[in-house]
Amino acid sequence: MNSELSETPPEITEREHPDATELLITPRIVLTAMGAGLVGTVAMLPVLVGIPALLGVFRVEPVVRFAGFAEFFGLEPTVVLGVGLFLFGGTVVLPLTFLVVGAFLPPENPRYLRGVTFSTAFWLGFLPGLWPSGDLATVIAFVLFSLAGHWIYGLVLGFGLSRTIGIPQHQV
Repeated sequence: MNSELSETPPEITEREHPDATELLITPRIVLTAMGAGLVGTVAMLPVLVGIPALLGVFRVEPVVRFAGFAEFFGLEPTVVLGVGLFLFGGTVVLPLTFLVVGAFLPPENPRYLRGVTFSTAFWLGFLPGLWPSGDLATVIAFVLFSLAGHWIYGLVLGFGLSRTIGIPQHQV
């Protein structure tokens, strides 16, 4: 067999199939993941907030409830604090968590879809935590738009990481 046809270019091999021992968590890796998380957070906002606001079903009360744990630190829960925590989670917490657990998620290929699996799992926690009060239309819109927004986030996060630093595949 011709070796030209059987070999994968090194740049694709490293991106698509990095060895877990080669992907050390360096400041560059952390910043890249956080950048992908920020882009994913911004990309999901039109679906998570914009469309529901246009339809008149977006509510800010759940965002304030999300910031409720701030009372433990003597802070008043506000919409601004809730939005700040949401941005912090999407930009810092979730991308760094994905760096660790992304290797263990399905599907095997394409690896960037692991971001969708990851974001779906986090959506399941997001759902009851920010459940809106309101009529059936508000609740249905919340469920559908929040799921679509999380899928957009996961797709952007997974694709961004797979094209820059790669998503490791650990051997278990």
